[in-house]
Amino acid sequence: QELKGTTMDAATRTLLQITVDEAAEAENIMSVLMGDDVETRKEFITTNARDVRNLDF
Repeated sequence: QELKGTTMDAATRTLLQITVDEAAEAENIMSVLMGDDVETRKEFITTNARDVRNLDF
C-alpha cells in the first residue's frame, strides 16, 4: 500500500536516470563489499575509511 502511494503512482513519482561512469570500478567495489571474502572486504574498508564523508547505515 505504501508503494502505491509513493513509488508506483505516476502522478507523484519522480524518475531519475542514474549513470555510472566507472561501471567496472563500481562493480568491483560492490563485489568486494557484498562478497564472501572477509579479508578483502576488511582491507578495503580499512584502506578507505579515512575518506568517508557520509555514512548511512
